[in-house]
Amino acid sequence: MNQKKLDQEKSMKKFMIIWIGQFVSILGSGLTTFGLSVWVLEATGSAMTFTMTVLMRILPGIIFAPIAGTVADRKNRKNIIIFTDAFDALLKMFMIILLITGQMKLWMIFPINFISAVFGTFQGPAFTASIPEIVPKKNLGRANGMMQLIPSIQNIIAPVVAGALYPLIGLSGLLTIDFITFFVAIGTVLSQKIPQPVIEDKRVNMGNIINDFKYTLTYLKGKQGFFSLIAVFALLNFIANLCIVLVGPIIMGNYNSVIYGMVNSISGIALVLGGLVASVIPTIKNRVKAIFTGLILSGIGLCVMGVSPLWYIIGVGFFIFMLPVPFTNATLGTIMQLKIEGKVLGRVGAVIDGLLKIITPVAIVLSGVLAEKVFNPLLIDGGTLANTWIGSLIGVGKNRGIGLMFILSGLILCVVCVLMLFNKVVMNLEENNPDAVLD
Repeated sequence: MNQKKLDQEKSMKKFMIIWIGQFVSILGSGLTTFGLSVWVLEATGSAMTFTMTVLMRILPGIIFAPIAGTVADRKNRKNIIIFTDAFDALLKMFMIILLITGQMKLWMIFPINFISAVFGTFQGPAFTASIPEIVPKKNLGRANGMMQLIPSIQNIIAPVVAGALYPLIGLSGLLTIDFITFFVAIGTVLSQKIPQPVIEDKRVNMGNIINDFKYTLTYLKGKQGFFSLIAVFALLNFIANLCIVLVGPIIMGNYNSVIYGMVNSISGIALVLGGLVASVIPTIKNRVKAIFTGLILSGIGLCVMGVSPLWYIIGVGFFIFMLPVPFTNATLGTIMQLKIEGKVLGRVGAVIDGLLKIITPVAIVLSGVLAEKVFNPLLIDGGTLANTWIGSLIGVGKNRGIGLMFILSGLILCVVCVLMLFNKVVMNLEENNPDAVLD
């Protein structure tokens, strides 16, 4: 076996150790996220309140993206990963104390979710930018596919475990488990050396942050096809988030936390299968075409989710929707890591993440308002659409307006993806040399 192959195997082993730590930590975080969802829905039963808690997890990724990118490119990425995990663990301990002492109030969930998401916002670019430094170029697709497996497996295990444990140990018990898992993640990162690009200027100040942000936008605008791809992904995120954030309300409106957990687990199975495909699939000639073809399937899944109030029909639709997601996310990540220089990958990656999320808060807020004020009233008994063919097709009653939202969003997503398959600017992004860094 030659030295190059030995070095590649050593690099993948290092990545696997870090991957295991991240897997355990994110699984613990999944228990907390599910527990908080149930806690809020049981306390209020409001779709708008529920979507606001989700919004608090999204906003930091938009507000702090430029700062997080600068920090990731100018500071030690390994230290960033360790410190953000450590501070998030302390936040979870604070929540446990509030719950045990009976001091936790509903309003506190909003700032707590926001602060926790801030830590994740700073960790994300540092971790993503570290992957190409650890893993050989030929294994990037595999590594990104494995990273997609983490939330995929989380979506299977966390909802079932949390749904079963919540009645027994409550939210404080789930948070305790989450707190313990942080030490596994910190330990695995501490045990490994993470290569760091040469940093010419390590200062993080307002001047550098503004200059880095301007540079990143100019950098992206110079890559017309790539920038167009990111813009379309932002639009697709908006369409999907109009509905996916309402899975909790549509299930909990008719069922309980156990059924809610089962539906999430069904989607998790799809994510695992999609992640496995992404981690083993050979190099694709035109990754962009594959992305939009896969997302058409996601649009079909949204339509299925809306046709019936039965939880297992919603579960099947959720499965179809989620199946292509790991592949599309991993493929987009691979395109970015191949086409963006490593020394600016933290900045560019953070800004891209912010651009993808920038209209998501609008979708989340709008989804709750549309569900409660517009679509649900249309399909209650005596509603405007109750006695039409739409009411006959998808049913009338509690939360059937949300079902209609799923169908409409699915149809729009499919149309946008088909149009992009005929967009020459985006389709030509990888035509000549898929693995070449963009000029």
